[in-house]
Amino acid sequence: MNISKPLFITLLVALNSVPIYGVFQWGWQSFDLIFLYWLENLIIGAFMIMRIVIRRYSHPVEFALPIFLAPFFTVHYGMFCLGHGTFIIVLFGKGLTGDLAGMDIPEIIIPLIESRHLFWPAMALFAYQLIDWIRDISERGFGSDGIKELTTAPYRRIIILHITIIASGFALTTLDEPLTGLLLLILFKTGMDIYHWDKDEKAASKDKPAVMNEKIKQKIDAFLDDPKITVNGKEIRYNSFEELKASKHYNFMLSMLRMIGGAKQFNEIEAYVEQQAKQRQLK
Repeated sequence: MNISKPLFITLLVALNSVPIYGVFQWGWQSFDLIFLYWLENLIIGAFMIMRIVIRRYSHPVEFALPIFLAPFFTVHYGMFCLGHGTFIIVLFGKGLTGDLAGMDIPEIIIPLIESRHLFWPAMALFAYQLIDWIRDISERGFGSDGIKELTTAPYRRIIILHITIIASGFALTTLDEPLTGLLLLILFKTGMDIYHWDKDEKAASKDKPAVMNEKIKQKIDAFLDDPKITVNGKEIRYNSFEELKASKHYNFMLSMLRMIGGAKQFNEIEAYVEQQAKQRQLK
């Protein structure tokens, strides 16, 4: 699914514009918008769990990533969302009436979605995350993120964004919820999404050539000239790279590299190794 940058940004703007209907049709106020954007935290977390679990598995050791990281991320990220959601309810939920007034996170989520017409706007945010994930898979393949990206990416994006959104909510409350202010909040959120997406795209582009620097190439060349692996402090030598490649130790090493560095970096390194190995066979 190859989507050009202008088309993707247009789609992002269109999906982020859905809350405008809520402002005009359902009389949304700052709390509704901020709670909707908090729901996006849950959506981002769900897709991050899918990114952790849905990967290319070529060695049993790679199952350690979803087995240990997925539960850890669920609990850690879940606690973050719980505290963030409670903070929003306490600060901006004073106008809630009826049973909603006495509810806390997470019991208030479903009733609020139903009573405040948040389902389709939340589905629009879900659609954006789904399209972004599919686009990422089509360009980089499954498991394109390493452990570092998987554990830091969600927090890096939402912390700054939601601090600013909450600050905007205070300003709107002080100004008695002007329509212009609500629309500006939606515009600001859309702009921040575009900014973070573009920043991530540029960072990915800058990282790509840095993967195969001369130092890494020299290490690979030395490795191919003298194929050996150290296992539990014991050095194991091989007569050729082909013999090493057929060993279980080599497959284990590749699996660890893919799991830690991510498929993007791994694919480039693997391609260089194969290229250099073939050149040595021809000599």
